[in-house]
Amino acid sequence: MLSPTEFVERWGSDQVRRFPAKAVDRLPLVAEDKALLVQAGLPADAAPFLSFDAPMSAELPTAADQWGLTAEFRRFRVIGSDGSGNPIALDEKSAGAVVCLQQDSGFARALMNTSVRQMAESLLAYRKLVEDTRAELGPDAFLDGKTSAAARKSLKEELTRIDPAAVQPGSFWHGELQNLDANAG
Repeated sequence: MLSPTEFVERWGSDQVRRFPAKAVDRLPLVAEDKALLVQAGLPADAAPFLSFDAPMSAELPTAADQWGLTAEFRRFRVIGSDGSGNPIALDEKSAGAVVCLQQDSGFARALMNTSVRQMAESLLAYRKLVEDTRAELGPDAFLDGKTSAAARKSLKEELTRIDPAAVQPGSFWHGELQNLDANAG
């Protein structure tokens, strides 16, 4: 699986935000996921319209605290958001699975990836779709909603290889794949 060094080499060191060790030490993550957050970090911005924010120090905020939600949302440690402002969080009761909490559905939990490393690898796969689309169809093609069937198929295969659970119906990436297909035709 992806190491912190590999992620930084592939993404670029000037475009990531590293998380302070104090913010992740107590999280129920495997050591390799903690290492990725601390040593490599996550991109400030990534397609599809995602942003990640590392706190300067202390703990990651909970969705309950950040959004004024009930105590059941304390298990979600916010690390970013999607283009609609939905929080992206680590689910402490699911071994640190990365989830997107859908505001329009009462903050319903949608799996993004089973682990931080799988999410980082999925972000790289989606980035490749964007780069391939620009190379094949022009610099504005992706922003115009144009992607080739071959590029979409390749992305789905890669996301499935990385994390089969992340492409199941109801998951974040399943929804993104559906959006790509809907916009293409």
